[in-house]
Amino acid sequence: MMKDATLKAVATTQVYIGHWANTRVEKMKARRDRGQGAIEYVGITILVVAIVVAVMNTKMGESIANKFKEKINQVLNGGA
Repeated sequence: MMKDATLKAVATTQVYIGHWANTRVEKMKARRDRGQGAIEYVGITILVVAIVVAVMNTKMGESIANKFKEKINQVLNGGA
C-alpha cells in the first residue's frame, strides 16, 4: 500500500514540476526583446547625428545654438 502512495506522489510531483518548467520556459521566451537589435540602434544613432550635424551647418543651427547659450547664461547668472 505504501509503495502505491509513494509512486502516486512521485508521479504527481513530476507532472507538476514538468508543467511548471514548461510554463517558465514559455514565459522566458515571451520576455525576449522583440524590438530593435544592436545594428538598428547604431543606425538610429547615426541618423540622429547626421541630422544634428546638418542643422548645425545651417543658419537655423546657429540660431538654435545662440538661443541655448542665452538660456544657459540666464540660468547661470540667476535669471537676469
